[in-house]
Amino acid sequence: MKKIILILFVFISTLSFAQKLSVSADKNPAIVGEQILIQYSIDTQGSNFKSPNFNGLRVLSGPNPSTQSSYSFVNGKSQSSTKTTYSYYLKATKEGTFNISPATIKVDGKTIKSKSYQLKIVKGSEKNKAQQKALSDNLFIKVDVSKRNIVLGEQIIVTYKLFTRLELNNTELSELPDLNGFWTKDLETSSRFKRDVIDGIPYNVATVKKSVLTAQKSGKLIIDPMELKCSIRVKNNKRNRGFFGNNYQIQEEYISSKAITITVTELPSPPPNFHGAVGKFIIKSEVDNTTANANDAISYKLTITGTGNIELIEPLAIQFPEDFEVYDPKISDRIFEGGRKRSIKTFEYLLIPRYEGEYTIPSTSLVYYNNKTKKYETKKTPQHNLIINANNNTEDENSTINQQIIKTEKKDIHYIFTTTKLKEIRDNILNTNLFILIFFLPIFLIILLWMHNTIIGKTDVNSSDWKNKKANKIALKRLKYAQNCINNNDFDSFFEEIEKSLWVYFADKF
Repeated sequence: MKKIILILFVFISTLSFAQKLSVSADKNPAIVGEQILIQYSIDTQGSNFKSPNFNGLRVLSGPNPSTQSSYSFVNGKSQSSTKTTYSYYLKATKEGTFNISPATIKVDGKTIKSKSYQLKIVKGSEKNKAQQKALSDNLFIKVDVSKRNIVLGEQIIVTYKLFTRLELNNTELSELPDLNGFWTKDLETSSRFKRDVIDGIPYNVATVKKSVLTAQKSGKLIIDPMELKCSIRVKNNKRNRGFFGNNYQIQEEYISSKAITITVTELPSPPPNFHGAVGKFIIKSEVDNTTANANDAISYKLTITGTGNIELIEPLAIQFPEDFEVYDPKISDRIFEGGRKRSIKTFEYLLIPRYEGEYTIPSTSLVYYNNKTKKYETKKTPQHNLIINANNNTEDENSTINQQIIKTEKKDIHYIFTTTKLKEIRDNILNTNLFILIFFLPIFLIILLWMHNTIIGKTDVNSSDWKNKKANKIALKRLKYAQNCINNNDFDSFFEEIEKSLWVYFADKF
């Protein structure tokens, strides 16, 4: 009895231990700005893990699940155990005591809950401050902004550069800056390091990110910090050196840029035909052919070049002739970078004049705000005079177009026949050719079979030649009669005569 109670006690203790979700931290208290590892562990396999609420703490990564299995042999019997761990990397930006709510996980259909956890964040000691300063002096992100005071719709270029004097194993973006209030477009950059000197100190410098920002609202807009995760190769001291003489280890650090404030002011009262273009632009237009035939395609190209928010310029209002069929423009834009950003945007229209005559594509204008002169300016295109000649192949082209339309619509709209042939509708099925054919065909086949057997039995060796001649002669006679039927537009008799010719021919032949 005692053994049974002892076994039950051990079993219940093991079961309760396996179903406990524990929480731990690699350091508590921790220092402001320091990376903290929080782990939730359970000695079994679970599912549907729900993260806690890290109030006031910044989550760098997680949850990162991992499973560890172990096997052992006791008294010749194998035993196995499984441990599941969910890891988080956190960072505190200010001192204080932070309460982390419980996490939950499901095991065998039951919900297991961890305890809440308190994490204390304190100011760093003088030693820690010195270490952080040494790190920030040798590894940091610098943000270059082309302009900090702009008008609504004006563009700026923001460049993030990584400066380091340390040996980096790898870098990756852990958090992108929040760009609320800006339209943004990333520019291509090279991540290769170059040498640069700041205040007499050499650094390896790489451009991490470069973006064009366009202000979409006025006021003070804040560009939040960008954060990088850096893996640094650090030399081991003699005590921590590995058995095989590994002199280096990888140390992970998170670094952030500073927040940037951009002041955006409203534009002066705009003219009626202003649509938001800010910068300095040149506009031109061209047609590929000023003399064409009716129904020939003409290309009209409008090109805008300059510096500013050219990506946000919509197609301009162009008054094309009413007799022209105008298709939606093909839009393309390119960005060139030298000392400053320069863009080209093209609107290419396909025009099809339907009638001959002399036509004019009038001048069109672009109104923009020049952020250098602080004035609204207008650029205009020249007008284009077109001569459209009559197209001698108009009927053929129209015929071709109509045929193409018929082909594409064949699935739902059938071709309309221009000629009709009417037949008398017979209400009585007994009077139809199909019924007569089906009814008399078996009788006809029986007669043919009987004639075949009779002829074979009574003819001599040369009877096959006689039948061949007979079959050819009869077939030719019936075909001539069929020809007369088709000449008289008597198609029913034609098909009937062809059918009889085939049956008689094969019966005599074989």
